[in-house]
Amino acid sequence: DMLNKIEEDGLAGVVSWQPHGRCFVVHKPKEFVNHVMPHYFKQTKMASFQRQLNLYGFNRLTGGLDKGGYYHEMFLKGKVSLAYDIHRMRVKGTGVRLPTNPENEPNFYALPPVTQSD
Repeated sequence: DMLNKIEEDGLAGVVSWQPHGRCFVVHKPKEFVNHVMPHYFKQTKMASFQRQLNLYGFNRLTGGLDKGGYYHEMFLKGKVSLAYDIHRMRVKGTGVRLPTNPENEPNFYALPPVTQSD
């Protein structure tokens, strides 16, 4: 699991899972671009990385303790096999981005933490 490897490499201050294991946060975008992305991704810019997350169905959290974090129902800490069901979506953009509503976002702290089983 990439995020666990990053943590082992001492870069958890740059990007890490949140305590509940249901989303991750890039804490230091500049360091993420310079030190993490070259090892794990083809992208070289944060905006390109974010676009790829969107194309793979990840959602960005805009409020609460996980503000700025990204989540996908099939991307959970320690559940590597679930990630095989994440697929890139076809681009069918209208050029219009719908406004986000933090009140409609999940509260992962109200759910039990993800337990590692993979």
